Amino acid sequence: MTAKPVEFIQPPNNLRNKQKLAGVSMSFDGGILDQAEAAIRRSSDDYFTSIAEDLVKLQRIYEASVAEPGKRASHVEDLHGVAQAIAGQGSSFGYPLITGLGSQLCHYIEDHLFPLAGERIPTEAELEVIKVHMEAMRLVIQQKMEGDGGPVGQKLVSGLAMVIKKVTAPPSFKIE
Repeated sequence: MTAKPVEFIQPPNNLRNKQKLAGVSMSFDGGILDQAEAAIRRSSDDYFTSIAEDLVKLQRIYEASVAEPGKRASHVEDLHGVAQAIAGQGSSFGYPLITGLGSQLCHYIEDHLFPLAGERIPTEAELEVIKVHMEAMRLVIQQKMEGDGGPVGQKLVSGLAMVIKKVTAPPSFKIE
């Protein structure tokens, strides 16, 4: 087998040329980064207002789903939408634990409650999983548990995973 010569092709850097033609500076301005970080700090105050409002929405929808069993499927969809909003914001403001809890709640709804649509309504025990997630998120915000929440945050996540496992286990495998 004979070796074929290798040819290296340097792709053109069209973006750099376009940048020069547009008269845009190619240097990095650290001041812009400082401004962006300051804007994020200012909006973190808004985050607490926003998350508090989202948790109130979750609570109201949860209460409606308990009070109106016939409308639970639609309430579960609404709960999922708010949980997605919560999951999408936490990490941006230093609360990845909120993102994790919101994501865990979304996955629970997607994996265990959405498939029930049309077959049966979610039970109160299945809804209780939503309630304990809301309470955990409320605790994280009240205690300002930034980052992963440390050992307490990890216990929250694993405890909620156990609750999900218990509620969703097949009847013959129920965990006591």
